[in-house]
Amino acid sequence: MKMLMLLAAGWAVTYANRTVVYPLLSIIAAEYSLSSADAGWLTGSYFLTYLLLQIPAGILGDRYGMKRIMLWTYAVAAVGAIGLGLVTGNYAAMVLCMAVHGLGAGGFYPSSFGMMMRKTEPGRRAFSSALIGIGMAVGLLTGMTLGGTLYELFGSIQIPILVVALPSLLILFLFARYLPDTDGAPTPAWTQYRSILLDWDLWRINLTTFTALYGFWVAVTWGPTFLKVERGFSLGAAGFYTGLMAVSAIPASMFWGRMADRIGRKKVAAFVLPASAVALLLLSVLENHAVLIGLLVLFGMLSNTAFVPSMIAWSADIVEKRHPGLTGVSVGIFNGSIMFSAVVAPVVSGFLRDQTGSLGAAMTGAAFLMLAGTFLLLTIPVVKPLARTED
Repeated sequence: MKMLMLLAAGWAVTYANRTVVYPLLSIIAAEYSLSSADAGWLTGSYFLTYLLLQIPAGILGDRYGMKRIMLWTYAVAAVGAIGLGLVTGNYAAMVLCMAVHGLGAGGFYPSSFGMMMRKTEPGRRAFSSALIGIGMAVGLLTGMTLGGTLYELFGSIQIPILVVALPSLLILFLFARYLPDTDGAPTPAWTQYRSILLDWDLWRINLTTFTALYGFWVAVTWGPTFLKVERGFSLGAAGFYTGLMAVSAIPASMFWGRMADRIGRKKVAAFVLPASAVALLLLSVLENHAVLIGLLVLFGMLSNTAFVPSMIAWSADIVEKRHPGLTGVSVGIFNGSIMFSAVVAPVVSGFLRDQTGSLGAAMTGAAFLMLAGTFLLLTIPVVKPLARTED
């Protein structure tokens, strides 16, 4: 449990560092005279480098041990996050620092979830993943809330960014002192890598996850701007109510995680994916503030932290049976699908907003993509997990 709490804390800080800029995107765009698509690259650069390190970090974690890779990559993430707060007078430098932060955070994912998968019994994997997801949800709420609120209080982009970035140094110390070691393993033969790369069941899991998380990233990155500009919320309220998705995700993720371990990964995923798509579709067309807030809460209960624990546990079940010793690689590939959606969604949504004058088209398109993903999910076979896990 101590390991899970530390990993959750690490992800809380990482998510806060990432999401603190989301409520500020319209402010940054106005300050630097950027189009919405150009402003989207502040988050897109993060996810691009994050995506690039997924498989390499997974390979290194399998070879040299998860903790060692985690410490190095989290240190890089901390440098990028703190650097972002120090260069707010230069947009190009901000994009560069977000890219550095993304590079480190990208290596943190396969090593942290790889450690969890190796140290957790199969019957508790989805729930353990959900506990780490709670840290992500807390970080999302923190970043979303402090970004807009501290800007309104101090009129500075720099202050909210540094407030959430500096705790990275404490987290790095706690990781080094308290996280357990995981042994490395001999480098697998190329045929083993080839087998996992050609596993169509894993690719269907990854493609389905892409569709689900595409909608989530549209809502998270452009949600505050949508609420402020198109629905009349204040900047602080827009960030806070978008962050409510994280509040509702906390109890929901624990519930769905336990359900996935008890009744099956596929049953849970096949329910929450289309349900979250409908919630996002309604968000794009309705205008009543109370209804919008309720839909944001519902979307948080059904999206990222409800869906991902089932899918990563499902992926682990397959890898443990078919591709032993490739835990880190499999996590890297899985999260690569999430991060590819995170690269594409903010930029495409910004482009559609520039073309249509509204984010409604971007949100509607995302909802229908999620519904398409549901049909793909239904074709993936159920794999019974092994009785015990590698330790």
